[in-house]
Amino acid sequence: MQSNPDNEMPLAEEVAALRQRVAELEQELAEARRAGAARRDDDPGEGLLARFFSVEAAGHAALLDAIPAMVFFKDRAHRYLAVNKAYTAHYRLPADKIIGKRDEDIFIPEVARSYHENDEAIMADGIPRLNVELQWKLEDGTDGWTLENIVPFRDERGRVIGMVGVVVDVTARKRTEEALRRAEADLLASQARLLETIAALSTPVLPIEHGVVVLPLVGHLDAPRSSQLMAALLQGVERHDAEFVIIDLTGVPMIDSTVARHLLRAVQAAVLLGAQCVLVGMSARTAASLASTGEALEELVLLRDLRAGVRYAMARRSAMTRAIPTALP
Repeated sequence: MQSNPDNEMPLAEEVAALRQRVAELEQELAEARRAGAARRDDDPGEGLLARFFSVEAAGHAALLDAIPAMVFFKDRAHRYLAVNKAYTAHYRLPADKIIGKRDEDIFIPEVARSYHENDEAIMADGIPRLNVELQWKLEDGTDGWTLENIVPFRDERGRVIGMVGVVVDVTARKRTEEALRRAEADLLASQARLLETIAALSTPVLPIEHGVVVLPLVGHLDAPRSSQLMAALLQGVERHDAEFVIIDLTGVPMIDSTVARHLLRAVQAAVLLGAQCVLVGMSARTAASLASTGEALEELVLLRDLRAGVRYAMARRSAMTRAIPTALP
């Protein structure tokens, strides 16, 4: 069968046209690929977002929602790429109000600024930050603290193109810690007041007559308490304008030589304020300690017990009163 030469020319032209169209399509495909690569270079987060929600990654959303901690992804421009249910539940926003937004589009200015600065530092340095505490606050006034672990996300060439964060709400823990700190401060203040009260009770100065006070001591006397003794003694002399101070040592089993010196210094200081000290109820061991100091004891009046001390002070006080001449009319 012979071919029709009239039909050969249209067929050749059709083949040539098809070849031309194939070449044009190949050129368009190459341009499209170059354009796609350029878009990924300009906005790597867009490529990341496309890959994250690709068919291959369709199961990631369910996996993230199963995590009890808050999880979020951001691109290099600080746009949210993905969040899990825990994140949306915490901030009381649906996912479509977060995805594609930046912090300044979601949170109040001071919180958004804090989040932005923290995230930018991580993406700029390319170094993860773990266990970072950040404060959050919603528009309705609800506030608290989160503990964040944030890691930079890199592309195939190692460039930081975003970040992933895992966040835990630690508001309850922070408030418990703050309550414990306040309770500890209150306890320390109460202890300080209690110690002041105990110190005052351990060295009480009791006025029994105008110009006569009694300082009863009970228990062990050590150097710190001896210092309290001197302060209480001098304050009592000034407050009550005392001329006689009866120091009752009946309740003190013994004192060592160091405390004995402190006691004598207190007595001497009271004498400088114009008061005479009477020591009563001294044990043999205390007397030995006073004697071993080598100090002069002439200024001391030593009596057996408190009754004798009170009689002595009252008698001397009466004698001094009679000795004062009355004013002439």
